[in-house]
Amino acid sequence: MLIEIWEHLRGYDKWVETRATVVSSETLRKRLGKRIPNPRTDQFSSDLLLWKDQRDEFHCGPFVNHEGSHLFQTLEGETVSIRYDPAKPDRFYNREYFVSWAANIAKAFAAAAVGGGFIVWRVWTIVRHRGL
Repeated sequence: MLIEIWEHLRGYDKWVETRATVVSSETLRKRLGKRIPNPRTDQFSSDLLLWKDQRDEFHCGPFVNHEGSHLFQTLEGETVSIRYDPAKPDRFYNREYFVSWAANIAKAFAAAAVGGGFIVWRVWTIVRHRGL
């Protein structure tokens, strides 16, 4: 329900729906942090999509998926559903791609809110305990 509202507000519901072919795919490893000896790494899939517009002209666009995304394990030659802007056919939108990144951002905000709440609670208990 919320995703349909988002798509309507952004105008994606008016874009042309088509199938795009994955023409290149590679797995990237991004190092996060400097923990030794076991640094944390996340995997990302870097894909290039190819599709035709209404005038039978080819367009391509890159997208990067994290390992939690449904699109992470797409292989070269597979197709995915996209919508492209008829006015600018190089611009595309994929619902699964958007949802996976939005979920990651929501998790990051939730973690920040919990961490911030813990810090505020801890400072408040210290101040109350010391009678400041």
